[in-house]
Amino acid sequence: MPRRVVIGVGIASYPLNAAGNTWAFLQWVLGFRAAGWDVWMVENISSAKCVDRNGQKCAPGASANLAHWNAVAKEFGLQDRATLLCDGQSPELPGLLKFARDAEFFFNISGHFRQREVLGATRERLYVDIDPAFTQIWAEVYQSDMNFAGHDKFLSIGRHLGRKECRAPVAGKTWLPIGVPVMLDHFTNPNLEQPGEVWTTFTHWYGYPQVEYNGEWYGNKSEEFAKLVNLPRKTTEKLEIATDLHPEDKATEQFIQGGWSLIEAGPLNTPWQRYRDYVAQSRGEFCVAKNGYVRSRCGWFSDRSATYLALGRPVVLQETGWTDFYPHGEGLLSFHDEESARTALETVAKNPARHARAAREIAEKYCSAPLVVNQFLETIGRA
Repeated sequence: MPRRVVIGVGIASYPLNAAGNTWAFLQWVLGFRAAGWDVWMVENISSAKCVDRNGQKCAPGASANLAHWNAVAKEFGLQDRATLLCDGQSPELPGLLKFARDAEFFFNISGHFRQREVLGATRERLYVDIDPAFTQIWAEVYQSDMNFAGHDKFLSIGRHLGRKECRAPVAGKTWLPIGVPVMLDHFTNPNLEQPGEVWTTFTHWYGYPQVEYNGEWYGNKSEEFAKLVNLPRKTTEKLEIATDLHPEDKATEQFIQGGWSLIEAGPLNTPWQRYRDYVAQSRGEFCVAKNGYVRSRCGWFSDRSATYLALGRPVVLQETGWTDFYPHGEGLLSFHDEESARTALETVAKNPARHARAAREIAEKYCSAPLVVNQFLETIGRA
């Protein structure tokens, strides 16, 4: 009988224009299945937060939350292995609990799942952090309930957490390193060696408020982008950001004047294939990291960047310490300021096809979901 795992996700909680968010969780679900595991995907939502397709509150049964969940489960063959609880309840709960009792562990991404009966049914509970530095600062400094209680092991894509080079706290936990997966079969580009003309990325401009730790403020992407507002004027490469930045925000005018193209991200996120195609048609991804990731040197790496790599699109990503874990220089390049960003972009421009091939090779060797799952199992001694 295949090994069993229950995976807690946050897919139905964000049902509108959220392909990137959906795939951040789905890569793990499909990755475990591709590695030979019997996977049950689970999420718990609040009826008070259910919305319709226009974002208006509505009953759970008529919600976009339920519709999105059902669509994902159907498309990826998870109908009998996906339970969406509402206020902790579901007609499928008995079957889920039976499965959970036989599962090796509960894989709780971002600690998103909090229903104690299901969590308690598994033999072991693993907390998987995908927002390093911020998760730990919220818990340690602000005493926020990050749902650490009841978990047995803690993992993070911030692979420097707890090491001397990292400036983030650990909130009293030992954080084991974990990679960032991508399902190569779903992110394959038949036009790999025919890159587009424009560097792209997706960004929530402001995200959440800054947090303070040891007298320093840890912020979002907006702060790092602001340092590069004039970058397009320093290079012949074209740069575009798909974002939620409001047209009347003063930053919009500043970036347009700086030579950036800003487009609305929402329409590119539904259906998810449109999101994939937009990435595939790009020259590559140029993106900053959140200021908190940069300041902390936590080693964060982007799950979205992994999809660019899989599609054979080079990635120029701001340094957070990730270069200690991934090859860089061809197909995947780092930068830390405007000049190094310009140099990286122009390096790719000299031979786009070569960098496209290198990008896909990095995805295959370092990000393939079954590979990342098996590396994780070795880390926790379950290979």
